Amino acid sequence: MTSRRSFSGSTTTDRPPPSAASARPWSTAVDARLLARKPATLSMREAAALPLAVITAWEGLVDRAGVRAGQKVLVHGGAGGVGSVAVQIAAARGAEVFATASAARTPLVRRLGAVPIDYTPVPVERYVAEHTGGAGFDIVFDTVGGPVLDASFEAVRTCTGHVVSALGWGTHALAPLSFRAATYSGIFTLLPMLTGRGREHHGEILREAAALVDEGKLRPLLDGTRYTLADVADAHRSVESGTADGKVVVDVEP
Repeated sequence: MTSRRSFSGSTTTDRPPPSAASARPWSTAVDARLLARKPATLSMREAAALPLAVITAWEGLVDRAGVRAGQKVLVHGGAGGVGSVAVQIAAARGAEVFATASAARTPLVRRLGAVPIDYTPVPVERYVAEHTGGAGFDIVFDTVGGPVLDASFEAVRTCTGHVVSALGWGTHALAPLSFRAATYSGIFTLLPMLTGRGREHHGEILREAAALVDEGKLRPLLDGTRYTLADVADAHRSVESGTADGKVVVDVEP
């Protein structure tokens, strides 16, 4: 029998347990309200990549924006770790999903269930006109921040539209959002863990997500590069540079 310990965003590789004389079960104290069973159809490595991304996407799309069938949803950064999960959650709830990505990543976005938009050559007003007839998207989910959040304010539907961002810091002009009488929500996933308020909801989200995974409606997108603790600086650089395709996972050997 092998022993494995997993971490949020990282996982160990299998190895035989230590000798019987020194053997101890791998264990740690956790808040039970934050826990959910691993989806049966995921490996430990895949499951370790899911919690932060799925909680961020769920809080934005479901809790803040109330995504539902028939809506048009735009996800900025649809090939990233959070963006790829957001695309799948919105599609699972019946929305028509669009996602921005570079030209090289548009096939991936399409496989996830979204209509890809190559943001490089196409300005906001053009893809809003093409995909919404100029009306704007019901929900815009921003996973990039900076100028992309400003573009989100220009892409949202008038009166009923809602912009959600996981990267809302910085200085932004709210006039485009105000002129559309639209609304905005920020996401700070760590807040329940810092304050203790609403922790049980994280566990609820993970249980909902696990059900979607086992129904074949959600799958974490993992970057293909394998990293260990010796390569952790390279893993950080991959995330910071935006070159990672999906969630970066670091394998930790105990």
